[in-house]
Amino acid sequence: MLAITIKPDVVEADLAVGRLRCPGCEGRLSPWGFAREREVRMLHGARLVSPRRARCAACETTHVLLPAWSVPRRRDGAEVIGHALLASAQGDGHRTIAARLERPPATVRGWLRAFAGRAEAVRCCALRWAYALDPTLASSGPAGSPLADAVGALGTAARAGQLALGVHASAWELAVALTGGLLHGRPRDPP
Repeated sequence: MLAITIKPDVVEADLAVGRLRCPGCEGRLSPWGFAREREVRMLHGARLVSPRRARCAACETTHVLLPAWSVPRRRDGAEVIGHALLASAQGDGHRTIAARLERPPATVRGWLRAFAGRAEAVRCCALRWAYALDPTLASSGPAGSPLADAVGALGTAARAGQLALGVHASAWELAVALTGGLLHGRPRDPP
């Protein structure tokens, strides 16, 4: 399984003292080494990440704990993919986006297809989070496509999260955390 974290240093401390729980069975997670180091391409340059692994004492399942700036199963970071999603929501095609981001067109097309395939689930998840964090939000109308509606909802949820929780992460990092991976994964429901 996979867990996304906004603050890796807090997760490391919580993992060391047994405060983290298995998302499958609620068993206690303990450190279980690291996954292989990999390079994540960002908007400007690259970052290296060695994802922390954890193991559940009860069900013996292992989990990978990724920082939210890294999108699971993707070589590009949250900001890069977020820029592509935003541009697509505004009507740009995958080739135009790929040229702007200096990525292969097939890669960008893959991001857009993966996101479009789960756009409705992402939109619903994002709106649940937005209203849980700020019940006074006014509802917004359709943006023109399921992808654009989902991107708009993610923006609303990220703004609500930044304000209500005082989280100093980018909107796309929050989007990765809330959706359980942005392009893959199970969206998280508010507590």
